[in-house]
Amino acid sequence: MKDRRGFTLIEIMIALAIVGIVGIMATTNFFSWQRHYNAVGFQREFLSLVNEARTRSMGTSLQHHLRISLSDGSVTLQRWDTALNLWNDVPGKSTKPTTGSGAGINDVVCTPAVAVPTLFALLFNPDGEVLVQTNTAGTTATALTQADVHLSATNVADRATIRLFGWTSKARLDNGWL
Repeated sequence: MKDRRGFTLIEIMIALAIVGIVGIMATTNFFSWQRHYNAVGFQREFLSLVNEARTRSMGTSLQHHLRISLSDGSVTLQRWDTALNLWNDVPGKSTKPTTGSGAGINDVVCTPAVAVPTLFALLFNPDGEVLVQTNTAGTTATALTQADVHLSATNVADRATIRLFGWTSKARLDNGWL
């Protein structure tokens, strides 16, 4: 009588094929999940900076603005220094999408229509009004009724629009999910 302990070569190859297929599926799902949460994370950070700019502006009675670069997607909260007449970055209050994540700022549509350059700012006044600045160095700005910030993502379902109201400076998610 033969002793048949162990596995045959065919059984081992079938097990390895199953493990390989499951591994590929898990990796693909992981990268899809990672892109989704990078996009949603950037959207949350952006909305948080908008709300913080509004709160700080009203709380300190100083102008604040969000400097937005459409070229690299960076957003920085800055405060107006009345003594030096220049904008200073608020420490730790900037965000930039993860490279290769597909997240970022696609475009900004202002009402009334304003041509938005690749580097611009949303200016928050202490009275609650939001203006758009096409020259980020000074304080000259154009009044807004609203601004729709279209946030991009690799996956169409992850794209969002954040609407910022000019008179109240309140922001809300108009399209998408956070």
